[in-house]
Amino acid sequence: MSYDFFLTLAGHTDDVSRAFRNRGVLQENWLLITATIVISSIWLGLYLWENLQIQRKASADTPQGLFYDLCKTHRLSRTDISYLLKASEEHAHEQPALVFIDLGILHLHASDGGTDARYYEELSKKLFQR
Repeated sequence: MSYDFFLTLAGHTDDVSRAFRNRGVLQENWLLITATIVISSIWLGLYLWENLQIQRKASADTPQGLFYDLCKTHRLSRTDISYLLKASEEHAHEQPALVFIDLGILHLHASDGGTDARYYEELSKKLFQR
């Protein structure tokens, strides 16, 4: 290390010591820091639990397992999955994965004109890129 580095470092010792003297900031904000850690831990736990549930459902060798496996492959949200399940229950109850093959199932729900019609249109675009 060069001599200039040590001179520069020596000039900042007051700043470093002042920073360590002000560590009371952590003590003053312990409630905020604790709340942030708790909320982050809960969010992480719920996120991991949801992924575990979807993975467990997808690993089952059933028609529903195939459906959840396709949902995981397409990286669908929980809302997307619930809408697809609703559509498959009405038209393809035995094979819910038909929603990923038959575009007509989603078009039937999109053309109903209900409050969810636009969401079904977005789902069909997401799944079939149309």
